[in-house]
Amino acid sequence: MHVAKRIVSLAFVPLLMIGAARNAAADAKEAMEQLKALNQSAAAAYQDGDFDKTKSQLQEAITVAKENGLSSNRMMAQVYILFGVLKINEHKDTAAGVRYFAKAIDISPAVKIPPTMATKAVKAAFAKAEDVDPSTLGDLGETEAAPAAKKPSKKESAKEAAAAAAEAKEQEKQDRAEKAATAAAEKKQEEADRKQAAAERHKSDAETTKLVDELAQARVSESQLKVDRDKLKSQLGEAKTYLQQLEKDKAAKEKQVADANAKIAQLEKDKADRDAKLGPTGAKIAQLEKDKAEKDKQIAALTASDKKERDAKEALQKEKTERDRQLNEAKARIAQLEKDKADRDKQIASLSASDKKEREAREKLEKTMADVAARERERHSKEIEDQKEREKLVEGGELPGHIREPVTCDLPDEVPAGEDLYVHCVPQPGVGAKMLAFYYRSAGMALYNAVTLERSRKGWYVTTIPGGRVSGRLIHYYVEARDGKEKVAASNGKATSPNVITIRPGGLTKAHGRK
Repeated sequence: MHVAKRIVSLAFVPLLMIGAARNAAADAKEAMEQLKALNQSAAAAYQDGDFDKTKSQLQEAITVAKENGLSSNRMMAQVYILFGVLKINEHKDTAAGVRYFAKAIDISPAVKIPPTMATKAVKAAFAKAEDVDPSTLGDLGETEAAPAAKKPSKKESAKEAAAAAAEAKEQEKQDRAEKAATAAAEKKQEEADRKQAAAERHKSDAETTKLVDELAQARVSESQLKVDRDKLKSQLGEAKTYLQQLEKDKAAKEKQVADANAKIAQLEKDKADRDAKLGPTGAKIAQLEKDKAEKDKQIAALTASDKKERDAKEALQKEKTERDRQLNEAKARIAQLEKDKADRDKQIASLSASDKKEREAREKLEKTMADVAARERERHSKEIEDQKEREKLVEGGELPGHIREPVTCDLPDEVPAGEDLYVHCVPQPGVGAKMLAFYYRSAGMALYNAVTLERSRKGWYVTTIPGGRVSGRLIHYYVEARDGKEKVAASNGKATSPNVITIRPGGLTKAHGRK
């Protein structure tokens, strides 16, 4: 009978261990969900300024983690970070904040301070916590230790020892089952955390890439404008240089024309001299012709005497040959002079055509320079007008006579995509605000961008959101007015319930409305 009972007990123990492992895994998953909810609730309460609720939620999270063996889970690193921020910023207990930061770093060395909570004091404490030895931290729980139990008697100690010896083996088996279940749950949770961190890192990388692309595009646009301006300056300099060269060429051409005119005058003078020389030659030819006629008459008169006639003919023939030679030489000189005159006339015509082309080129260059100067003046005038318009939009209108809300903002309900968004806010005089912070994000983004508003001459607190960040369908924003201790004195909207601006693809912006 005892043997049968023992066999049944041994068969039932594995079933109990399997059930306990399953229950432990389910409890670990439920505890993780509870830790996440408590951490998110504490963060929201901190943003809303409910610091008592923040503290109670964080204490409850630490208790849940201890009860479920999750004190070293990475989720607890975020809990200890928030507890440290609360201790430093609100309780002014820097030493306690350093201990909580050191505990968070011991659990997860990659943990970071949220940007919206990173004050100077918090950053200094976090840097100091990186040098703290984790073995010196001890238990950071806020609950007090339970009072010491009453010391048992020897008889009770003997009974407890006997009972402990009987249950030791069974307890050891149960401990192993619980450890296995806890290890499986932690492994599963670590895998889920790893996937979530990878997804968040991928999303953050995409956002960073987008911002880098927008910055690169803005720098490319700026570089292109600079290149265009430098190109115009270079073209203007080249035009001036070309004009100077044309002036030099013109002077050289005018000198050439003057030299050519002088040469033409000399040629005309030479021609006149040659014509003058040809005059006596013509007269001499006429005289020779006359003399020839007379000789012919004499030859005819001497026909009676053959010898005399033959001698006379021979003499006349010689004289005629000589005169024909002289006449041919004179005609050749006249032809050469005519040819020289034609060449000079051709040179004069060529110089006149070159001077006409030069004048046309100079007029065309002067017109081009006038056009370039006109475009440069028009571009400069437009830049000045655009700058004045931007300054007017940044400065905003006149302050309202009565500020109805603790923080009033003059922002449009709708804005066109890609255009700069001009922010104008003002707190009531009684708020005691020393600075205003503007938080904004595109719809679907988890984190807000933070901007400190600057005081304008008209009294507004202003900033400009670049058009490259005005994208998507909606913009969420809220404004916080902080006092001299950097505490939130008043706000317009919250991180959990922000104001909304609709982004339209294009068109005119509707009239501004105060929010």
